[in-house]
Amino acid sequence: MDYRERWELKEYQSEQRLGRRAHLLHAAIIVVLAGFLGMFWYLQIVRGADYELLAENNRLRRIAMPPTRGVVFDRHDEVLASTRPALNLVLVREGLQDADGQLRRLESVLGIPYEGLKERLTAMHRRPTFEPLVIKEDVQLAEIAKVEARREWFPSVEVEETALRDYPDGTAIAHAVGYVGEVNESQLARVTDGSIQQGDIVGKSGIERQYDDVLRGRRGWKLVTVNSLGRPFGPSQPGRIPEDGAPLKLTIDKALQRTLVEALADEVGSGIFMDPNTGAVLALASTPGYDPNVFTAPVSRTTWMSLINDPRRPLNDRAISSFYAPGSTFKVLMTVAGLESGAITPSTTVDCGGSVVIYGRPFLCWKKGGHGVVDVHRALVQSCNVFYYLLGKKMGIDTITKYAKMFNIGEITGIDIPGETRGNPPSVEWKQKTRKEPWYPGDTISVSIGQGLLAVTPIQMATMISAVANGGSLVKPHLARDAAVDPVRLPVSAETLAIIHDALMDVVEEGTATKAQLGPIHVAGKTGTAQVFKKSAGIDADKLPKDEKDHAWFVGYAPAEKPEIAFAIVIEHGGHGGTTAAPVAKKVLETFFADRLPQKPSPEEKPSSQLQAHLAAHPEGSGAPPATAR
Repeated sequence: MDYRERWELKEYQSEQRLGRRAHLLHAAIIVVLAGFLGMFWYLQIVRGADYELLAENNRLRRIAMPPTRGVVFDRHDEVLASTRPALNLVLVREGLQDADGQLRRLESVLGIPYEGLKERLTAMHRRPTFEPLVIKEDVQLAEIAKVEARREWFPSVEVEETALRDYPDGTAIAHAVGYVGEVNESQLARVTDGSIQQGDIVGKSGIERQYDDVLRGRRGWKLVTVNSLGRPFGPSQPGRIPEDGAPLKLTIDKALQRTLVEALADEVGSGIFMDPNTGAVLALASTPGYDPNVFTAPVSRTTWMSLINDPRRPLNDRAISSFYAPGSTFKVLMTVAGLESGAITPSTTVDCGGSVVIYGRPFLCWKKGGHGVVDVHRALVQSCNVFYYLLGKKMGIDTITKYAKMFNIGEITGIDIPGETRGNPPSVEWKQKTRKEPWYPGDTISVSIGQGLLAVTPIQMATMISAVANGGSLVKPHLARDAAVDPVRLPVSAETLAIIHDALMDVVEEGTATKAQLGPIHVAGKTGTAQVFKKSAGIDADKLPKDEKDHAWFVGYAPAEKPEIAFAIVIEHGGHGGTTAAPVAKKVLETFFADRLPQKPSPEEKPSSQLQAHLAAHPEGSGAPPATAR
């Protein structure tokens, strides 16, 4: 028998195989246990802090604490914009029953469309149920009373506190101060430092946007404990205290601002009043305006569409972003250019016969029959077109452009509110670049009286006339008190400015702007009537239909001897500048100089016409006063 068949050997071999398998099993168990130990070590020791934080975050939630936006003041510490407490009406979604019934009853009681509420409620179905649906922001107490009087109808409707931006003067300061709103995607994309997050309130226009970094402040946060559904419970833990926005003081004078808006009334136009020596803007208005308070809460589609579809474009800031032909107000700059370039002298005269033929084409003066012989002074006072046609022909467009740019015409003035436009600089290069056409000699003749291809913004004209008023220094217009910069001295002689100054005084004393006279305080200025339609040429602008009238301009300053305030006013389709724009300036100047002008008698103090007639007939007071008619 072969020994390999012996049972002892087979039993031995079987025991050996079992032993090897047992060793392999033990080794596998040891490897697995070592793996578990390694994993435990990694999770507990290496990543322990991270996972502890994640676990804590699942239990704790960071709640943002918005800062209070900075207050905006005028130059006399009057509030232009602030933040006020407000109340929101909300629908609690936890345990909500009879949702459709409550929404329909809200429609009948408060007039809020059911479809809109239902759509918004449906859109929140993925949000935690402890987040309520805001039914109406900044709800009035009378509306709350209506709900409370029918409390059984609205078991899930509650009132919560919030804060909203407030503009006490509404439309009067709309284009200067601007408005705020919730940050949008494009604004978020431009911020990379995390200082703005979804849901934050930021400046959208005007000062609110320009100085948003100053006014917005820094968001804070707190930690609250939440349950498995994410609902907060228990006391919160302090995180970072929010830092409120800083206050901002403007150069705006609230009283002047109100007067300017009231004076513009229903006209479409704009006005800027500024300190000609520093560039501090005292009043800036564009009409029609809008109420910035409507943007503090979500704007309804109806409201938004009514604003953007309004043909009078109330959202457009005409003071800095609309450009117009300046009309005869441009003759101020033409006079500077003519005298400084040597094209004319103070004794230069032109015989105006009512028209002049240049390059084979007749060009009309606004005065039929002409002004006769006029020198520089009379040409500016009488606004003689023929004088300036010939002056423009002699100087050429390059010289005109040189002086226009020197005074910021066709250039950005740098005012510290966004949206400023450049206008159309009158140059050969500009026309070739934008219109792909050469500059024709006739273009220069039209530009010479502020027409044709020339287009300027009101803020540019206010800056230009300020430089004339202050003796030849270009100032930077600004609304924030800390934004002032030193004026830039222009290469214009005092003799030239004196000639223009005397003429501008006579424009108000005896020329086209007599409606801007201010009694003992002398006003200097220049009117302009910018043609809008060719068919209005040679027709009295005040006799045309409103929408066919020319644009009315008036630029100037006061007191003429030592200017403290300069201005530029434009009224679209206003007709003559002296008829519509000059009275606007006068009303604002009366407010500015109120303490230096004779006091007007109040209606109670003013004697009746009968009494005045009696006093005139009996200067010694000998007769009895007339009986009052009954």
